[in-house]
Amino acid sequence: MTENENKQVDSEKNEEMERVLVEMKTDKNKSSEFAVNLTTGLDPDLEFQVDTEYEPITMTQAKSTEEALSEEPNEEVVIIRGKIKTSEIEKLKSQPDVINVWSDPEITPFKNCAITPCDCDWGTAKGDIQDVAKYLGVDKIWASGYEGNGIVIGIVDSGVQKSKIPGVVGGWPSNWGTISSEGEHGNMTATDALGMAPKSKIYDIRIFGNGNATSNALQGFQWAINQYKANGTPQILSNSWGFTGGGHDAAENPNHPFTRKVVEAINTGILVLFSAGNCGEACPSSSCQSTGPGKSIWGASGHEKVMTVGAANIKEEWIGYSSQGPAALSADKPDFCSISHFKGYHDVDTGTSAACPIAAGVVALLKQAKSSLTQDEAKKALRSTAKDIGPTGFDHHSGAGIINAKAAIGKIATWEKNKTVIGLWTINQNRNAHVYFKGVGWKKISSTNDNIFFNMLSQLTAAKAHGKPVDFYEENGVIKEVYVF
Repeated sequence: MTENENKQVDSEKNEEMERVLVEMKTDKNKSSEFAVNLTTGLDPDLEFQVDTEYEPITMTQAKSTEEALSEEPNEEVVIIRGKIKTSEIEKLKSQPDVINVWSDPEITPFKNCAITPCDCDWGTAKGDIQDVAKYLGVDKIWASGYEGNGIVIGIVDSGVQKSKIPGVVGGWPSNWGTISSEGEHGNMTATDALGMAPKSKIYDIRIFGNGNATSNALQGFQWAINQYKANGTPQILSNSWGFTGGGHDAAENPNHPFTRKVVEAINTGILVLFSAGNCGEACPSSSCQSTGPGKSIWGASGHEKVMTVGAANIKEEWIGYSSQGPAALSADKPDFCSISHFKGYHDVDTGTSAACPIAAGVVALLKQAKSSLTQDEAKKALRSTAKDIGPTGFDHHSGAGIINAKAAIGKIATWEKNKTVIGLWTINQNRNAHVYFKGVGWKKISSTNDNIFFNMLSQLTAAKAHGKPVDFYEENGVIKEVYVF
């Protein structure tokens, strides 16, 4: 063997194993373990190490796999995880029943910046979380009876400890509610969401650990989708993490399994928000591999269907590390800014990591106000009412501007139909009464004048007494018009 050949053999022996996701066909009538067993049919010379502890994920939204399944009704497509040498990935792709091989890059919690200018002073709080609520008009929404009642927010993060954070009622994996790593990042984001929607509940969907892999997030989203199909929760998923650079398919290819799973969650009915990231050009985080416009919003964080959240403070200053569009998967990003740099769980809650759950809490209020609220409706309401802080109109730094919760909830005024009156509440005050509808909650009866107030109150009282269905029109949590059948 020549010297060059010896060097090549030594190089191959020393080549590191790369973690990958393998998309493959399997028999849907077999157990999930069957997908792992399928790897026994691979070329024996192929050094692929399957992760037998990773539960295969079923994919249902992949346009790229429709042809592969069109003639095989008993087949389904699954994702398994494993390790392989980079030089052998193409060979793995050519194996029977393998559809594609995808990267499984490390994910990073979006934390803070460390240099100025703009508002790059991440160490100084600009008010506290109560000031944030007042600035956004959330306190006025609370006064209308909306505090997040009946809404569950999934905090997809480093873990939320139920011993420290109120209202943690479930989650994934099985030891949910016990750990919060990455500087208690998950505890922070949960606190910020609850700061806007204090009566909402939290699912702890912990994806950090085990290599901080994208495949963990794939499993977490699958759990949320299954849970939503079972009982309608979580209605919202808040994600304060992502990629700090491109150059891999999870960042740049919309057909990556995780991005497809995010789209599946949205199509299922879950409202999904992602932090834009902390790689803005003014003062990017030291972890950023690339920065600035067009080089700082990657992967599902910038998908056109997602609500992509940048950061500003209550002084209406754009925060200089907030990642800038166009995103890798959509030119029209970020969608808007929410608030960061305030005293919350920590002395200063920072990053687009804090801004995203603040926005998620606002979305929880909108969802309570309109139970049928869709992703597109929520995004449109927040974008159309945002306060412009950058160049006139949409820009790639602040998106549409800073969200205005009070104005946004006014945008989703709606008719609710065929509802049942469960209870009525009044007090010895002028024109002060509320009605409780099954599946909706408490609503205030309009107090515009005596005639309107007493006419609606008498109709709703009769509807309760006789079990009659009611249609009603509301604005900002106040009933303006009723029909009783």
